[in-house]
Amino acid sequence: MNPAARILLILLLMTAMLLYAQEPQGQTRKFPAGLSLAYGIGSHAHTDEYISREKYSGSLPTVQAGWTNRHDSYVYHVGMEFGSSSEIKNANISSTVTQFSMRQGFLYPLPGFSLLSGKANAYVGPSTGIFVFTNKQHIAVSGFDYAQSIAALISLGLDSRLICPLSDRFNIESSLNFSVLSLGVRMVDMEENDESPVKLLTLFSGLNGSWDLGIRFFLSKKLSIKTAYLLGATRISSWDPLYIASDNLILMVTYEL
Repeated sequence: MNPAARILLILLLMTAMLLYAQEPQGQTRKFPAGLSLAYGIGSHAHTDEYISREKYSGSLPTVQAGWTNRHDSYVYHVGMEFGSSSEIKNANISSTVTQFSMRQGFLYPLPGFSLLSGKANAYVGPSTGIFVFTNKQHIAVSGFDYAQSIAALISLGLDSRLICPLSDRFNIESSLNFSVLSLGVRMVDMEENDESPVKLLTLFSGLNGSWDLGIRFFLSKKLSIKTAYLLGATRISSWDPLYIASDNLILMVTYEL
């Protein structure tokens, strides 16, 4: 974890300790809903064999926004994430990386069960998503040579959530989502390769997913903050392989309208 992430985590824990010393407001939330905004600090690494077999890595800050709405029998959620950095490097060669994703889905509750001496609630359901990745090396090119790679996935997937209340103020929360079937788009050099830039990808040839684990603190009945560790992974192998991995410390604020 980089120094900025450590400082953010320490400040959040100090804030939570001060707020916890106040009188609780008797607020328990099984599934926090409303508008969420988040910022992530962490590391990124990719191997994009369309450009190079070498691994590039660096820091890739991200911002997130989402909306969650509870209904009687399900939960609807939609969210997006954006990250960009021009400091993704391999030795002295750098690259500008941009990632964008958007996902929506429906979550349905499963029977409750005991976890950590309390009752946990699990949710699972289908989702749809869009993922776009661009990678542009900072090198000079001539003629029809390419130094930029583009990949995109339009996916059907599966989402899950786990909510474990520790008290009226604290939840432990975790989520897992991944694509199952995707329409993949990959930029190819038409001068050297007549392979189709669009293909139907399965879980094994076009995976995009993430997992997080965090703790949420309720400041009031409508306002909560969450800090979490987020791990992301993407693997596209139907063309020149593209592998992406990231881990981030996320700070999120949620307000129920």
